[in-house]
Amino acid sequence: MSTQGSKRYSGSDHLEVRRQIFHLVLISLWIVPILFMPLPVTLTLMVLIVVINLMVVRKADPVFKLVKPLIDRLEREENLERPGIQALYANLGVLISFLLFGKISAFGVAVLSVGDSLSTLVGRAFGRNPVFFNPAKSWEGTIAFFFGVYLVMLPFLGAERALLLGLVASLVEAVRTGMDDNLTLPVTGSLVVYLVW
Repeated sequence: MSTQGSKRYSGSDHLEVRRQIFHLVLISLWIVPILFMPLPVTLTLMVLIVVINLMVVRKADPVFKLVKPLIDRLEREENLERPGIQALYANLGVLISFLLFGKISAFGVAVLSVGDSLSTLVGRAFGRNPVFFNPAKSWEGTIAFFFGVYLVMLPFLGAERALLLGLVASLVEAVRTGMDDNLTLPVTGSLVVYLVW
């Protein structure tokens, strides 16, 4: 949700569009095992993905060689020293959320996949007004995050709970905490739904 929207999509922004579509689709896929697979299978799959992800971050062969073409196409330049680090945070966030909240963690997954992707895309394209408590984020991206989460959750949670989830999650995404939001968003989103369910 950066405030770099004053420049329309450039080459790096096309990379970001690819990244966010990939982020949206792959993170959303976690909803299937969370809701429809037996707990041991889901947990085993999550741990396996985290281990594979760790191998990618550490550039351990043969896993790293297999995913290198994907990294070349999708990784941000600033993450090339630790490729896949944000994916690792996302997968850890999903795992922690699932361990704490079980099937409710599907809501946290949706918050991460939809809200985070929309905020980045809108923030990069249109973000011109920095959030006063975190100038790296924009109001345009934060509002996109909120409405994306609200609209996706509305049929499942109803207006009031979807509103609360959208507000809390968009605030968590916008605040500078020192922790990657890929880790905090699934846990926070799941916690909010757990508390208001």
